[in-house]
Amino acid sequence: MSKAQTVRPASTLFLGVDAGNSKTAALVSTASGEVVGAGRSGCGDIYGAPTPEEAVAEVLAAVRTALAQAGADIGDIAGAAFRLAGVDWAEDRDYWDEALTRHCPGALSARTILNDGYAAIRCGDPSGVGISVTGGTAAAIAARGPGGELWDMGWWSQHAMGAVGLANEAFRAVFLAELGLGPQTALTEALLTHYGKPTVAALNHWLTRRHDHATGQERNSCARVVTAVAAAGDPVAADIVRAQGARFARYAGVAARRTGLAQADRPVSVVLSGSVLTAQGSPVAEALLAELPAHVPGAVLRRGSLPPVAGALLDALGEAGVPLHEPEAAHAVLESVTGSMPPQEFLAT
Repeated sequence: MSKAQTVRPASTLFLGVDAGNSKTAALVSTASGEVVGAGRSGCGDIYGAPTPEEAVAEVLAAVRTALAQAGADIGDIAGAAFRLAGVDWAEDRDYWDEALTRHCPGALSARTILNDGYAAIRCGDPSGVGISVTGGTAAAIAARGPGGELWDMGWWSQHAMGAVGLANEAFRAVFLAELGLGPQTALTEALLTHYGKPTVAALNHWLTRRHDHATGQERNSCARVVTAVAAAGDPVAADIVRAQGARFARYAGVAARRTGLAQADRPVSVVLSGSVLTAQGSPVAEALLAELPAHVPGAVLRRGSLPPVAGALLDALGEAGVPLHEPEAAHAVLESVTGSMPPQEFLAT
């Protein structure tokens, strides 16, 4: 019998959702951690989507796809963890509470809603204690302390990080070099080639003109170019990368201090996620790791094989009473989740 045809008793399934700007992913599993349904859709950030309701529609689309693959109904979900970009203030959480109640009446009553920064924490330590540092399109940093204390960066960040930050700093360096106000850099030729523009003036025009200007995705697409130029030895690009890594480490230090992890007499799990930090040989990750011990004493890097949406699913299971704080139980669930994840291309961006 296929998954789509399997009939299960009600309220035996669990839902984890990780929503960002580039994509939204949803997983449905049994209590043992076997993933039986997966769904993917577009931007689920109420700040990043054209309208908040469109973000809600994308999240629900991913959930419905995952449920359909599982042969389940929304009423079969015994516990759900929504980890959503743009849940930065109490009113954002209230918005999602109201929207989920309106769109799913009588269902998903056992749910938690947090910023997407929390999604990856259990990918490092299944107990849910530690720090998650995400560098994707943008940045998300969140921590859960030993006493359950929570802190996430949200709008406290005063620096653009992730692909957005790398792109912005690269454009600034190229434009300052063109004006004679900054050093010459190999980023100039690299960005002109990447975008197919003949001159720096043409690039600036395309980025900033009123009509037919570059989309956010197009602007940020040069992030890998910036890290490649840095890795090739360009000093301007290398400075941009080092500054990015240092900022990630410093904000992680804030997260540790705000949640009691800086004082905890135990190793501190730090999980890296997002393409900027997990790309093979990422110079941003190298810079972060060089700076991290000064800000998070006892930091233990976790490069887990599970994506953040799996961490959201583990949150749903842990919050429902699955004893993920017990090593034996956690190991069994992690093995089950890992062995039943959808193909890697499901999460490719």
